[in-house]
Amino acid sequence: MSSNKELYTILGVDRTASDEEIRSAYEKLISETPENTPDHDRIVQAYTVLSDIEKRARYDITGKVRLKRSRNRSGSKGLERTRYALNTLFLAGAAVTTVLFILQMSGALSTTPFYVACGISLLVKISEYILRLIS
Repeated sequence: MSSNKELYTILGVDRTASDEEIRSAYEKLISETPENTPDHDRIVQAYTVLSDIEKRARYDITGKVRLKRSRNRSGSKGLERTRYALNTLFLAGAAVTTVLFILQMSGALSTTPFYVACGISLLVKISEYILRLIS
């Protein structure tokens, strides 16, 4: 795909189209297009990407359609390990945040450590989500 708007153009919808508009445009086009044609395949591919929230977000950011790849590639393994590590850090941060919240509510601790722990946990989770979008 050459441009960020190409899938939207195939379905004849705007980039800000709702899920319902995308589905409606797809149903109309697919009923008018004969199967086993390149146009039919492009319509199906456009709908497959734009109807899935994660695929659509990835497409809007990168302008590319991600082709299915084998999970055995070394790059994918590295990203999976990184995501696993970030999720583990997030869970550890959530546990620490819970303890700090309890200490803060009991009056044994000021609010600053609790807010810092919350911020760190949130940044870790956002980082993991961004990795999921670009991988």
